[in-house]
Amino acid sequence: MDRRTLLGAGFCVGGLMLTEGAAAQAAFPSRALRIFVPFAAGGPTDIMARNVAQKLTDALGQPVVVENRPGGGAQIAVAALKQTPPDGHAFFIGDFGALAVNASLYKNHSYDPIKDFKPLTMLMSAPIMLLVRPDSPIKSMRDIVSMAKSGRPVTMASTGVGTGGHLALEMLKYMAGIDIVHVPYKGGVPALVDLMGGQVDAMFAVLPTALPQAQAGKVRFIATGAAKRVAAFPDVQTTAEAGFPDLIMEGWFAAVILAGTPDPVVRRLSAEIGRAMRDPVVTKRFVDFGFSVEPGTPEQLGALMKSEGERWGAVVRRSGATVD
Repeated sequence: MDRRTLLGAGFCVGGLMLTEGAAAQAAFPSRALRIFVPFAAGGPTDIMARNVAQKLTDALGQPVVVENRPGGGAQIAVAALKQTPPDGHAFFIGDFGALAVNASLYKNHSYDPIKDFKPLTMLMSAPIMLLVRPDSPIKSMRDIVSMAKSGRPVTMASTGVGTGGHLALEMLKYMAGIDIVHVPYKGGVPALVDLMGGQVDAMFAVLPTALPQAQAGKVRFIATGAAKRVAAFPDVQTTAEAGFPDLIMEGWFAAVILAGTPDPVVRRLSAEIGRAMRDPVVTKRFVDFGFSVEPGTPEQLGALMKSEGERWGAVVRRSGATVD
């Protein structure tokens, strides 16, 4: 085959690919869209998904429905998503646990977040905060370390095994060479109740979980895992300032779609979801809750999922934490 024939064949293949890509984008969406959320209605992920759904309905001209499938460390929601065709009419919104942690945490995990999904966009994030009750003698992270090294048992709550708060305390234990008694709860409310009641000494939690209590003076922040101090709490030092530069940690939320979805559809959905999150009303709503709204490209989210999966996988393995 001569050079002209090869070039002609190349142009035909390229033209066919462009035509197929354009057709996929032109035909999308052809019916209602579904957003699978691995949490019950009423939480921040659900509220965010419903805001996105409303904006996408207007932008795409098709109904967008949120389906809550809680439980199983997001495996129930992902299983439901996998029953749909990879054509862009269904996608998943979850947190960094679902997209970076659970594959290492669960013994028989049913999905690979890197292989089974294409990234759409980052949505928002919130820093991990270290908090104590207002009358606690603990004033800093160093106080916790000193207390543990003195032989006095230190108890720390979390919102559950494998959550951001649990991983943060495991990192602190490892970095400081101390022992901390982990007390996992089923959610933020019971953990905060026991913290305020003095049943546990301290707690790592994402900022929105404890923001109302902090604003009411019912808990006190002593450190933030953010890279810089939180504007609303300028006197609270970062974990790096406290002597733990590798304990920079934020909880994050993102949207992904099934692998095999056509790239033109991925790009369109990514752009529309990002536009929805950047809407001034939506942005303000989540900033007031303590989140940072930061949509980005699929490539940025893909890199984040890979790096965070490696980072937290190492923490989980070191801690020995598992969920059946």
